[in-house]
Amino acid sequence: MKKVLFYQKDTPKHQIKLWNIKLKKWYKDFNLVDLDDPRASEAPIALLWKAPMEKISKFNNLEVIISLGQGVDHIINDINFNENISVYRIVDPYMAKSMSHWVILSVLNYIRDYEGYRKQQINKIYKSRGHLDFKKIKIGVYGIGEIGKVVAKDLNTLGFDVLGWSRAKKKFDFLKSYNNKDGFNFMIKKCDIHVCLLPLTRDTKKIFNSDIFSKMKRGVCFINAGRGEHIVEKDLISFCGNKIKLAILDVFGVEPLPKNHPFWNNKNIVIWPHVSAETNIETSAKQVAEAIKLIHSGKIPENKIDLKLGY
Repeated sequence: MKKVLFYQKDTPKHQIKLWNIKLKKWYKDFNLVDLDDPRASEAPIALLWKAPMEKISKFNNLEVIISLGQGVDHIINDINFNENISVYRIVDPYMAKSMSHWVILSVLNYIRDYEGYRKQQINKIYKSRGHLDFKKIKIGVYGIGEIGKVVAKDLNTLGFDVLGWSRAKKKFDFLKSYNNKDGFNFMIKKCDIHVCLLPLTRDTKKIFNSDIFSKMKRGVCFINAGRGEHIVEKDLISFCGNKIKLAILDVFGVEPLPKNHPFWNNKNIVIWPHVSAETNIETSAKQVAEAIKLIHSGKIPENKIDLKLGY
């Protein structure tokens, strides 16, 4: 029976058993083995999420890595990654919708001043606080790939004016799309709400910095569910409370976010613990199992990563 290495950081040991059950519903000709299993080095395929790549790199039989999520930066950006290994990712409509729900929640809480009303309730104050006119708001979505395009379309359906940015030129009927540096800067200057859903690559690391924040309108909302490394954190802090009225963050450079991090005590920052679009075993197991089956058959599955682009 062929071996498939499995490692998912910060998850209970029983998770491997659950994945094994769900995967074998679709394909049975393999056995999952844990990273610490003596047979792990035999595996030509690995299912990984934030694995210790220094240890993984010593497995000479490894030919393919499948990321247990839509992001692959935790694999290909590691200095120990072997570029001769093919990398694939999960592209799950359930995860895209989950992300869309979280972004919509964040946007609506912001424009309807949810936190303000919660504070009024605590103080037994019953009066209108007003709200932003959604017809006058431009929302910029940075990263309009498999997840971003779903988020942008759902925001458009709710009546928002949505602009989208991507590395390569794209065309959608539900948003105005932009690309290249000029397009990025145009959106930074025009939008009232900025939503980062970018993949983490050499080009997008620290893309939101003091230079970019300084070009934003005064009083914007900044939402990040891409990666923490997209932001220069000290720059974000310096602009919170003036240019940036509210920052809603689901990802951070160091996770879990350290208890002494200045984000915790900043009244202009809302912290979420990287839960905007978690991998759903039920909905993703079929495509992972089918990818394993195709690889065993010498075929190439969908969603292969272009290592030069980083996604």
